[in-house]
Amino acid sequence: MINEKELGELILTRNNKKIYRNDGTITKVYDHKAYSFSDVLREAMNQSYARECGFNAPEVYDVFPIGKDYALASEEIKGKTLAQLIEENPSDKRKYIAKLVQIQLDVLSHLSSNLKLPKLKDKLNAYISDSGLDASTRYDLHVRLEKMPNHYKVCHGDLVPHNIILVKDKYYILDWAHCTRGNSSADAAMTYILLVLDGDEKGAEMYLKEFCRRSDIAIQYVQQWISVVSATKLVTTKDKEKRALLLRNINVVDYI
Repeated sequence: MINEKELGELILTRNNKKIYRNDGTITKVYDHKAYSFSDVLREAMNQSYARECGFNAPEVYDVFPIGKDYALASEEIKGKTLAQLIEENPSDKRKYIAKLVQIQLDVLSHLSSNLKLPKLKDKLNAYISDSGLDASTRYDLHVRLEKMPNHYKVCHGDLVPHNIILVKDKYYILDWAHCTRGNSSADAAMTYILLVLDGDEKGAEMYLKEFCRRSDIAIQYVQQWISVVSATKLVTTKDKEKRALLLRNINVVDYI
């Protein structure tokens, strides 16, 4: 039985996960209280499927138990994340946000009929049901979501600067756990709200304008998705200020 001391250097602890680096391998250890074994297997499957689609994603090496927890071992990609580059070169932030949008549109240009990927609408409906909002608000959000067009684009679901690594003229995308098939504007709404929750509202607004400009999608349409996506983030957001922000965003537009 492997123990955590054998996994190498602990480089990050975040969201009930510990990340280790050792000789070209990155191992994520998932707290069993927050993640089931099937959750970890699903992320490994999504990451492998992304590679099969031709995306630059780390190769999956292994999935295994470690004590009561579960681990996913993948190829280490050596380079700097977009988040690091933005922090080191704040005057170039607009350029890196544009790169984020370009990469996202590349991913969204792929259609998927793979039944192994869940439908985005199904996932969002489940989160709305578990959001803790009152019944009337949940009903309105479910109705709003069902009226949105059905698409089958590959949606990463967590495409933010710290999940993109640049290596010379190539980019690699990390963390495919939330990958689904659905509407591109919903994926953009998720990126927007994740940037806001990370405390970068200016960057979020810069991102939203750039995404809508390059995709030729109306900001008002993405805002409708922002309202729905904000409700789904209530399930995993415990901070009071962030929850208040999400609640404000739920009513950012009139119901359609």
